[in-house]
Amino acid sequence: MLIPMTFQETVAKAPRQTTEPFLPLAFRLAAAFGLGMLHLALPWEGTAAPQGEGLYLVLLGLLFAESAWEAYRSADQTGHPFATPSPAWIRFNLLLDLALVTLIIAFHGVDQERLATIYIFPVLASAFYLGIAEIVAVGLLSSACHIACVLLFTQGVLPPFGHSGLGTAVEPYQLAYLLGFASVQVFGATLVVVVIRSHMEGLRTDLSRSEAVVDELSALYRRVFDSMFSGLITADLQGRITSANPAAEKILHASLTPGALIQDFGFGDLKDLGHNMKEQRFELSFTSSDGGKRIVGGNVTPLLGGEGGPTGHLVVFQDLTEIKVLEERTRTSERMAAVGELSSEMAHELRNPLASILGCVQLLHQGEQPRPMLDRVLTILLRESERVSVIVTDFLDFTRPRPARITAIGLRALADELRASWETDPRNEGLTLEMADPPDVRVMGDPLWVHQVFTNLLSNARKAMAGRPGAPIRIGFDLRGDRVAATVRDRGCGMSEERLRTIYIPFASGFEEGNGLGMSLVFQFIQQMGWSIQAASEPGQGTTVTLSIPLAPSQGDLERHE
Repeated sequence: MLIPMTFQETVAKAPRQTTEPFLPLAFRLAAAFGLGMLHLALPWEGTAAPQGEGLYLVLLGLLFAESAWEAYRSADQTGHPFATPSPAWIRFNLLLDLALVTLIIAFHGVDQERLATIYIFPVLASAFYLGIAEIVAVGLLSSACHIACVLLFTQGVLPPFGHSGLGTAVEPYQLAYLLGFASVQVFGATLVVVVIRSHMEGLRTDLSRSEAVVDELSALYRRVFDSMFSGLITADLQGRITSANPAAEKILHASLTPGALIQDFGFGDLKDLGHNMKEQRFELSFTSSDGGKRIVGGNVTPLLGGEGGPTGHLVVFQDLTEIKVLEERTRTSERMAAVGELSSEMAHELRNPLASILGCVQLLHQGEQPRPMLDRVLTILLRESERVSVIVTDFLDFTRPRPARITAIGLRALADELRASWETDPRNEGLTLEMADPPDVRVMGDPLWVHQVFTNLLSNARKAMAGRPGAPIRIGFDLRGDRVAATVRDRGCGMSEERLRTIYIPFASGFEEGNGLGMSLVFQFIQQMGWSIQAASEPGQGTTVTLSIPLAPSQGDLERHE
């Protein structure tokens, strides 16, 4: 867990090397030099020079020399003459500033209350470099220096120095006012600095925590960025790469340096790529730098800036080369499996009629047969040959369907045709077909396929009704917008959910009669005519098949189309 350091800990653990000037040193250097030059340049008021003038100038010179040496040392070590030093040197400089202020007040008169204001500067300067406890200590020390200086000179403990000591007569009430006013100034400044410092430490703590969170998020982003298996590239609006993760370089087999144009790596113009996207995705095939054919797929999205406007592009992609090879192998295997399954089912369907034909041929090969036996053999040969012909014809229709011949078909004429076919088929004897009156509309479809679709559905309904006489088979029509819903419903044996899922698979018939290609052909015809089909069934309750058939355009639309 990351724990941000306090301001004092930060100061103690690392030296400050900032470009901001170190205020205590700059103040001392400027003040010592300026006061010394002014004192030498301006004539002194009065006939005689004040006592201790030479000592005053010497001390100013020493403070200036020390400040100049420290500035030179700082410039030599850091390249900046007023760089912030270590905590120990900060405290030492503040003590020298207090000594300079005390020297100035002592020489120019301790009874001058306005001079006590100078003690505020070390207190204010300490706010930038020390903690709250040390700021208070600087304030107390400043007030103590002023009180000691005033009392020692006014009480005659120290010899006269400048305008202090000699002839300095201060009444008790004036002394109390002088000391109290100066102390109030210093302590007031200390209080303000402490409050400001407290807020600064709070801000520094919050900033440290925010920086820690940002660093943690940045590290997490970098780990995610580097750990992704997908390639990720960011580019500016001109298509120049700004960043790329290792996976992108591995997929493209190229070094993606910032500033390189992304179209040089097979992506083309990102604007064109964005316009050609299908469902926000793209798929590209190109030759990589190592000469291999690569296929990548992914998406490209705009990279938004802080104000919500696009500032670049974000490209995320994957290497699909091996996946495409695997898909092609899978499709080949599926086709081979389907061919094998169809061949097996076809052989199974042809086995029975071919066995019957072979038996009849063997009987005929034995020589003369009685007329009744000969007629029976010929009947079997004809029936089984027709059965083989139907199986082969349906299989060819399924595997090599002819092009659809879509035209407008009158729905009422279609219903009459279906009713007539039902009534003339002897296999439907004993079963009732109930057909609702269809709307007087025309639908789009291939006439031959339409008849075959309904014939197969009615044939399946008839087979499902075996052993369940009495219940009718119903055909209904319902006009729904620009389509007609046609339903074929029986109350036969029904189907389980598992059986219902396989009704369109070739040779998956659930009836003994038929070859198992009827519903496969129905599904194929419906797809090519633009219809849709839905089947619902329950065991013992029957089956309902619903066809959604598009209406034909009006006569005027047909003429304009032609």
